[in-house]
Amino acid sequence: MKLFIPACGDRITIISDWTFPLYLERRNMQFAEARKLVEIKDTHDKWGIWEEPARPGYDRGGYKKVEVTIPAGTVIECDRVYIRSFNKARLELGNDYDSITWKVIKGTKVARHGRFWTKLSDCNGLEFELESDSLYRDRVKSVKVVMES
Repeated sequence: MKLFIPACGDRITIISDWTFPLYLERRNMQFAEARKLVEIKDTHDKWGIWEEPARPGYDRGGYKKVEVTIPAGTVIECDRVYIRSFNKARLELGNDYDSITWKVIKGTKVARHGRFWTKLSDCNGLEFELESDSLYRDRVKSVKVVMES
């Protein structure tokens, strides 16, 4: 097994359908609506759609989630990587905020330019190929060469 952590701007092509839970949090709502997974009237508040309270005395549980499948052949770009330092809150089930935000670059059955985030753990097992011109540092070099010409 080899480790690959994408940098912002790196592009990958999904080579096998990728199924993961999409959390119905405000930053994922536009993507969910574009895929007809929810309707705007379904949102409970500006933050997203909530599960019932997880424990007595708490206003909310976690965010509801829906299963999403991104088909093979879709090209996605890493837009943000968020990893928190270890803390005691992480010990609670579901309280892991480490995530990667993706942008859809090319795809037939996926909203083009759609943006969504997934928990880091949900990216494990994603089968992909790195786009040949995908590495951000390589694209920056190309742009500089063109600009200097």
